[in-house]
Amino acid sequence: MRLFYAIEFNESIKEELVKVQSELKRKAKKANFTRKDNLHLTLRFIGDIKGADFPVLTKIQSAVAYENEPFLLKLSEPGIFKRGNKFIVWWGIHESDQLIKLQGKLEEEIRLNGFPAEYKPYRPHITLAREFTSDENIRDIIREFEPITSTFEVNFISLMESLRTDGRLTYICRNKTRLGKAL
Repeated sequence: MRLFYAIEFNESIKEELVKVQSELKRKAKKANFTRKDNLHLTLRFIGDIKGADFPVLTKIQSAVAYENEPFLLKLSEPGIFKRGNKFIVWWGIHESDQLIKLQGKLEEEIRLNGFPAEYKPYRPHITLAREFTSDENIRDIIREFEPITSTFEVNFISLMESLRTDGRLTYICRNKTRLGKAL
């Protein structure tokens, strides 16, 4: 199983991101766009695990969720990561102390339970397209977008599995845990 922890979005947030993708598609020469059902905010990528590790990861998830109350996140603006001569196009999240606390606690518990540490700094983003190429300058393209200022409440942490189904990348929620101490 190839797993990661994530925050899943409601339909209205996904729709806003799909509108951005529609604009990007018109400008793309080539790109792999994230399917609407796969849009999420990664908290921590775990990677391939043995079946015996799954209960440990759900225990970590429950402990971290219990220590963190629901909170609001706000979308911000687009950005890019360069990979060779191609780009990853993403949408950002406004800084959030609660998000950083949640992600930091997940990282700490993952490490304490014997999983490899992540040494790259956490950069919260929503991947919209991979391997993006265009005849236009990518920086000019993303500058055309107005910031999206929608907020959404984070109530759950999801443990997601990444797999290929009929040749398509698919993310399936394997465990969902409510944030907070209240039932």
